Amino acid sequence: MKKIFFSLFLLMSTQSNAALENTTCKKCHPIIYAEYQDSMHAKASVFKDPVHKAVWDKHPAKSKDNYKCAKCHTPSDHDLISGKSKLSDNEIQQTEPISCQACHTIESIEKHTKINKNTFTKKKKYFFSADTKRKGEKITFKEKSAFFGLMTKTSGSPYHDIDYSNENFYDGGMCLGCHDHKQNGKGFSVCDMQIKKDDSLDNKDTCISCHMPKVKGTFVNLKNTHTHAFHGISIHTINTSLLAKHIKLSLPKTTDGFVVSIENKANHTLFAQPLRLNQLRVSIEREGKTLSLEPKNFIRIIGKNGKPAMPWLADSELKNTLIKAHEIRHVKYTNLLHKGDTVIIDFGYYLVNPKAAKKLNITDKSVTKFIVLTRKRISI
Repeated sequence: MKKIFFSLFLLMSTQSNAALENTTCKKCHPIIYAEYQDSMHAKASVFKDPVHKAVWDKHPAKSKDNYKCAKCHTPSDHDLISGKSKLSDNEIQQTEPISCQACHTIESIEKHTKINKNTFTKKKKYFFSADTKRKGEKITFKEKSAFFGLMTKTSGSPYHDIDYSNENFYDGGMCLGCHDHKQNGKGFSVCDMQIKKDDSLDNKDTCISCHMPKVKGTFVNLKNTHTHAFHGISIHTINTSLLAKHIKLSLPKTTDGFVVSIENKANHTLFAQPLRLNQLRVSIEREGKTLSLEPKNFIRIIGKNGKPAMPWLADSELKNTLIKAHEIRHVKYTNLLHKGDTVIIDFGYYLVNPKAAKKLNITDKSVTKFIVLTRKRISI
């Protein structure tokens, strides 16, 4: 009898733990699970992200086996976070460094000068989510007998409770534990998205509405919801139009050449990560020929003693031409336009500045590929 009880207890414990793994999430959320596989969250560890690995390989803490980045890059590796183990190429690092529960159990964000901190709920199998139609509701799993016990009706998820009342999942606050700002040990700002919300503007966008917009497909297979929040994270790689609306390109008339105007309608700087390179490309089609003009770069370079330096060494800003939130940047060209010309304007970015990638020995070409966020053709 004791053996039977112990076996039953072990089975229940295993099921409880399994409910906190992405493979269990897949059972009810197959579309979201499939999207997650190609996301940066699924590839955030040093064993999956070539950029993170290249930077970590040069970090002085690596020689001491003292991994510094687990809080944001691998929060699902609880033994690593708690100090029970060192960084190792385990299943969590390979499959779910930032798992479903790592985001959906964020209860609040503590704001700090150096870097914000995610505070997770202590309730077991308790997830937060957003649904404007159910905002404020808290759903628990329930079973009800019907037809004199011949049938059972259920509501909610048997794997976790769902809390739709957490405002952080509506205003994008749940992203800002890791994606807002970061200072190094010298107190120097390595990265700052400089998020700015202007109430005077008709802009209700958040991190979630821009980077996880509603796309076709049900979010759960128990019923057809028709749409779901995209969980692939890098939405621009599959549909640039979803982000293009936040960057407006125009060509104001001038008498001496022409000007390209870039209006950043997003609530944050484009793009503040240290290795990014934003670029404007302009070409002119004239009489069957194409004239490509010199690209214009928008970049922030950090360094020390007047030279570029790694993030943990930097103590000064050497250059900053990034386009801030709600800013309109005008770029002047001296080329004269003729009637019948077509001006092609591309605005995009490199995940890693090709020059920096070379110095970091990054050979993965996917991170040095120019990504066009928005394009406009203007006939003169």
